[in-house]
Amino acid sequence: MSFIGACGLARIATAAGGRQMRSLAIRSQQLGSYSTSSITPKEPEKSNKTSSEASTSTTNLNTHTHAPNNLEKKLLVFTKKYKSVDDIPAFVNQDVMERCRNQVRIKLANYLMIGTAIGCVIMIISGKKAQERGESVQKMNLDWHKEYNEKARQEAAATKN
Repeated sequence: MSFIGACGLARIATAAGGRQMRSLAIRSQQLGSYSTSSITPKEPEKSNKTSSEASTSTTNLNTHTHAPNNLEKKLLVFTKKYKSVDDIPAFVNQDVMERCRNQVRIKLANYLMIGTAIGCVIMIISGKKAQERGESVQKMNLDWHKEYNEKARQEAAATKN
């Protein structure tokens, strides 16, 4: 029974009572379930390939298909896929290259996060030391404006004379 049929049965059952519900349920079972959708699932196509043909198609996917450049060779050594740049063949499997790039991307992101955290701690420490010395951004701004205004007065006095 479809969802719409079940909802209709529930509404009729609450409105009319149990007697009509039983007769409606029997009638819907006799007619079979109905649905508003006319889409039927398709059967998957069966391949007529033999096991040797199937294995050759999967081996074609795993062949060495990517020619790494110098940077990618260094990345392969960095991720310890190969011991040295000289050990890397001319063509490498594309999956190996993708995994290598992903590992390097993750390592780089982790190193940058650690560097950012260390930089934040250093800035906090230097800010606290500057506060102990009595330095502040406001004081630095006032000093700069005093110097700027003095230079402007001197230049104005020099142009009048």
